[in-house]
Amino acid sequence: MNKNNESQHGSLVPRSSIDRRFQWNIDDIYPDQEAWKAASQQLKKAIAAFSQYKGQLHDCQTLKTALQEQVSLSISVSKLYAYTRLQQDTDNGDQKFQALAGEAEALAAAFNNAVSFIEPEILSLSQDKFDNLLADPAFSDYRFYLNNLLRLSKHVLPKEQEELLSLSQLATSGPAAIFRSLVSADMQFPLVKNAEGQEVTVSEGNYLLNMTSNDRVLRRNSFKGLMTTYHKYRNTLANTLSSNCRVSTFYATAHNYTNTLEACLSEDNIPPSLYDGLIQTVHENLKPLHEYIALKKEILGLDEFHAYDIYQPISNAADSFACTFEEAKTKVAAALAPLGSDYLAALQEGFDKRWIDIYENKGKRSGAYSWGIYGVHPYVLLNYQPRYNSISTLAHEMGHALHSYFSNKTQTYINSDYSIFCAEVASTTNEILLLEHTLKTASPQQKIYLLNQFLEAVRTTVYRQVQFAEFEKFIHNEINEGRTLQAATLENYWLDSNKHYYGPALTVDEELASEWSRIPHFYTPFYVYKYATGYSAATAFASAILSKEPQAVEKYLRFLASGGSDYSLNLLKTAGVDLTTPLPVTVTLHKFAEKLQELKGLLKK
Repeated sequence: MNKNNESQHGSLVPRSSIDRRFQWNIDDIYPDQEAWKAASQQLKKAIAAFSQYKGQLHDCQTLKTALQEQVSLSISVSKLYAYTRLQQDTDNGDQKFQALAGEAEALAAAFNNAVSFIEPEILSLSQDKFDNLLADPAFSDYRFYLNNLLRLSKHVLPKEQEELLSLSQLATSGPAAIFRSLVSADMQFPLVKNAEGQEVTVSEGNYLLNMTSNDRVLRRNSFKGLMTTYHKYRNTLANTLSSNCRVSTFYATAHNYTNTLEACLSEDNIPPSLYDGLIQTVHENLKPLHEYIALKKEILGLDEFHAYDIYQPISNAADSFACTFEEAKTKVAAALAPLGSDYLAALQEGFDKRWIDIYENKGKRSGAYSWGIYGVHPYVLLNYQPRYNSISTLAHEMGHALHSYFSNKTQTYINSDYSIFCAEVASTTNEILLLEHTLKTASPQQKIYLLNQFLEAVRTTVYRQVQFAEFEKFIHNEINEGRTLQAATLENYWLDSNKHYYGPALTVDEELASEWSRIPHFYTPFYVYKYATGYSAATAFASAILSKEPQAVEKYLRFLASGGSDYSLNLLKTAGVDLTTPLPVTVTLHKFAEKLQELKGLLKK
């Protein structure tokens, strides 16, 4: 692998040492901080002037003007907030961007407060007037929004109460912010030793890389080093999570929902029965996962199989996939070629115009994400490492990014914001296409590795995320019952959950009890189940595309371009996937079982 064009990077490397070629181009949002400050001052004035519409929305023209102005303000808020948060996420130790992010959050809160009267006033209109709005061509862009508002009307409070709740949002955002700062900036992970006695860095950015190493001493020490560090903060992290759950319960109760689950699912018009059915379907299909863990234990020749052994590949072909980021881009583009020239052109634009922040640096947020900005372009945060999983992550996040790209290009702002429920379909479809493309030219050993990768994808995206989803149901039920989340309770639950999901072949270490405390998604309640439903829908899309079914690519691209113009389940059902039934998830888990048997055949087990 040629590293001549690679940037120096890592958890100890300061942001200033990362070559700008490998940083995202933040100037596409605002050319400099002065422009950001000017835009923020202009927004403050516009927010203050918005009160002129209060009490006047019974007039149709005034209502349309107010809705258009609200859109304009919302676009400005999203740009101002993204400019600060994207930069804070690349260096959480930078006090300047912490301060600017605080200003942006205050602006967002002020905006939410300023517009909070709109929905209560719309809902106070007579039924005849509301029906006239829905039939008026001048409001055609707002038709889905208005219909959805009517659906949610019993959860919209009188305007004075909505204004008060809006004012409270800044004060209630603390738990998630504290978690981010603690984990990304203040928490110090130890140096650990590998099998040769050398000291190696442990960080959230390189933890999974260490977990895929053949060096079991490194894996064990990295696991223990990371988990024991989190354990030291167990009470603080239990309190931040407990407080975050209480915040969610507060808003759910205030808006007349039975609980947080109902409130979170209601946003996408998802029935709670889908959530419960997903957990049940996975419970009914745990046997193949137990068999997979037992197989890995046998293949690796281990007397005991621990959590730090789960990610170790069962093929020595891993190094054959190591490549530079430039090579990774080429691989991803080739894998996504079945999606057509329009998709590839947009992908190349993202590569060429620095949408991506590529490498880990000191203080950078761990993991990866995509952030779409209407009127600009999407941004993608990575912590790229030379391994197959990082190539797959690039494909995954560009799936999100191009979903935003096509949606924003096609839809008006009010209909552009697709749900997270749909977002995971786009990202995971790309992952599956990459895997299938790579399998085509794989050697026997590489095929074993890739089949293992497929099984790992289902394990981590379906089984593991549903395990997380079940944990979320537990913690929010605890809060609903009036209890506080105690660290010991969470640890015991987490250990029992891992025993249930992974079966008797897994030796459960006491350090694993701390794993719940490092999962950032728990600060966005009832989010992770969408990975499992998304993977199941993506399996269907990828199969249709690769099988060259008539109109498969066209239907998929129309799905990407549909944004938030209808409910998620409707958009998917129109595309041929009905997630209100257990069939898509069952089929995916049956495919897991089939691929497991195929792997056993290759390994002659």
